[in-house]
Amino acid sequence: MLPRLAGRVARWAPRRCLHIARSDSASATALARGVPLAVERDHQVLVDLLDRPSQAHAQGAPTGLFHIDHLRTPPDFHVLAERTLVRCQLLVNRIARAAAPDAPQAERASVVRHLDRLSDMLCGVIDMAELVRHAHPESAWAEAANAAYEYLCNFMNVLNTHTGLYDALRSAMNDPDVWRSLSEEARAVALIFLRDFEKSGIHLPPQERERFVQLSDEIMVLGRAFLQDMATGASDEPVAFPLELLRGVDTSMLGIRPGLLSRARAVPVMPGSWEVHYIAKHAPDARARKLAYEISYTGRPQPVQVLEQLLRTRYELAKLTGKQSFAEMALVDKMAGTPAHANRFLHRIAAAQRPAAERMMAELSRLKQAQEGTASLALWDREYYAHVYLQQCQPTRLAPLSPYLSLGSVFAGLSRLFYLLYGIHFRAAEIQPGEVWCRDVLKLDVVDEREGGVIGAIYCDLFSRAGKPPSAAHYTVRCSRRLDWDDAQEDVVRGAREGLPSQTDTEPLLGVHGVPARERPGRFQLPVVVLMTDFAAPTAGVGGATLLRWHDVETLFHEMGHALHSMIGRTEYHNVSGTRCATDFVELPSILMEHFLTDPHVVSLTAHHHQSGAPLPYAQLEAHLQTQRRLDVLDAHQQILLATLDQQYHSACAGESDFSTSRELERVQSDMGLFPPVPNATWQGQFGHLFGYGATYYSYLLDRAIAARVWTQVFQANPLSREAGELYKTEVLRYGGGKNPWHMLATLLRDDALAEGDARAMEMIGRWGLGPPTPS
Repeated sequence: MLPRLAGRVARWAPRRCLHIARSDSASATALARGVPLAVERDHQVLVDLLDRPSQAHAQGAPTGLFHIDHLRTPPDFHVLAERTLVRCQLLVNRIARAAAPDAPQAERASVVRHLDRLSDMLCGVIDMAELVRHAHPESAWAEAANAAYEYLCNFMNVLNTHTGLYDALRSAMNDPDVWRSLSEEARAVALIFLRDFEKSGIHLPPQERERFVQLSDEIMVLGRAFLQDMATGASDEPVAFPLELLRGVDTSMLGIRPGLLSRARAVPVMPGSWEVHYIAKHAPDARARKLAYEISYTGRPQPVQVLEQLLRTRYELAKLTGKQSFAEMALVDKMAGTPAHANRFLHRIAAAQRPAAERMMAELSRLKQAQEGTASLALWDREYYAHVYLQQCQPTRLAPLSPYLSLGSVFAGLSRLFYLLYGIHFRAAEIQPGEVWCRDVLKLDVVDEREGGVIGAIYCDLFSRAGKPPSAAHYTVRCSRRLDWDDAQEDVVRGAREGLPSQTDTEPLLGVHGVPARERPGRFQLPVVVLMTDFAAPTAGVGGATLLRWHDVETLFHEMGHALHSMIGRTEYHNVSGTRCATDFVELPSILMEHFLTDPHVVSLTAHHHQSGAPLPYAQLEAHLQTQRRLDVLDAHQQILLATLDQQYHSACAGESDFSTSRELERVQSDMGLFPPVPNATWQGQFGHLFGYGATYYSYLLDRAIAARVWTQVFQANPLSREAGELYKTEVLRYGGGKNPWHMLATLLRDDALAEGDARAMEMIGRWGLGPPTPS
């Protein structure tokens, strides 16, 4: 429940002329479309900073991480965590006292606001520590952040079963006068807290609540064991792979010396290794592909046993709370609402996608018939014949895209797009010594022309380095929240109890006092996010510019969709700010950005040669996209199958005495798969998302279908329309999680049938299909 779960910067200084520094058609296009000259100057500074970096750095008084003055050294994290705990305990006591019959009405009316403030105090340190423990290159900082993270998470776990907090919330929600006084956003927050409390079993009798805690602990242990087995394959032994099956494979890629081929009979390979995947993709001999599949995806019982125990334990937990399945428990606060609705959506989306998938299967069957004399495809044939198909379809020579995709050009293009749509753009910010965790971090102020100033900050940790997580991520470090109604001094008066300091510092823990917002009363905490990617560092060969692959640009647009949501979703309450919304709604803004990316109008703002400034010929990009997306229909069908399997594994069947994940996998594969099922498969033991996304793996598919519809209906006719951007901004993005997503969609798409969010609405979205972005 509580909480929901920088660096090298060049000094550009006035020495740079405030004119467009080069003959760049992107700037000319932006100016022609209405981007003001002053905004385009910010974009030119950004391009120069990223594509022609100098070695100068900001000079000034040292500060702490994220400008937190008292976070200058690793030990400061522990001090901050201790101060946070004391302040939180005072507020906990104050909230709990509001449940008393004689509690002042004003205190009862403030319970939701105080719970949100309590969550924000914890998140302010926990979310920052989460980032630092993963991203900071110095072990002392990473270890200090991890200790603070665990220290406050332990306290948070106690609060999740704190009956005093729960009673105070119920008392406030059951008071008609209090409930009527709450805004729609505040009521959404109250319901979030109520559901999260009850998901923690707080409403159960003491003995059952104790059992709930035990089961929750078991689930965490089993989940970690499942992921560990999947990652390490500790129980696996090398398998001798016959070399005679590898005729036609470039064995040098497997590290096999030419002389070994004439002397050895087999080479050892590890199940699930990249070598096995390489063989599956490149071996002309069907026996080699089958053996590669069997090595990795059959006969591995250990992770499957752990998975089945995890699923049974989740089922028992759900039954303890009165639900019929874990899926029913997990979906109560999601858009889908119920497992039946989720399955209706998956059934419809499968039907919508299947014809295209079957056409692609016919193409692969034709290739196998021509090469092997049989058209019957097995699961182990997919990667090989998909590769053969792409090789046949790919143009003889594709001109490279990367020279047109410099980091500066792409960032400036994103900013131009956001300005044209929403009146928001990026301005490179100077970083003070000590503010960031690595010298390569870039800080962007997000400037809103309507607000007349900065509305948030994005720290961009873009380049690969040792010890840094290799995947892209969007970290929310600080959320929007209204601050002026906080009354920390009253926490001391009403929350003080024996054992707590009598003189407690009531200054903001992170030094944030907030700023006023136009057309809204009060002062607001500005959102701060970190965008993390794993791009290759700049190279001298291209003048210091970082040239991106197309996949890198897709990643950047996707993650920036999350960042934009965080910036625009500036709510009064922390728990519904920006991306703090339903799991099956949160990917909509990021997936929608992928549609913008491939539109010619957006490409003209974004993709320009890093030396000449010449625009990327759209036909050149189109050729790449057509090749890349030929097999998307098979990938989409696989995602639908996995989401269906996820629902089945978390249904009531997990409680049956003879429950078998292998049997359920075979059944789902028989019912809807494109390939015949493999008996006794243990592939599910490597489906790690079953732990993290339990019963919600359908979410990405749902948002992909919604994003395709929003793109087609709202943006496709004029992707740079401020009118369309304002509609999407004001009807969806600004609410974060503070409004029912079904109501937002109904208004945005002008379809009242969506507002109910029922089985009919889910089926409707399923019929839309996934509509992946395609070349215009």
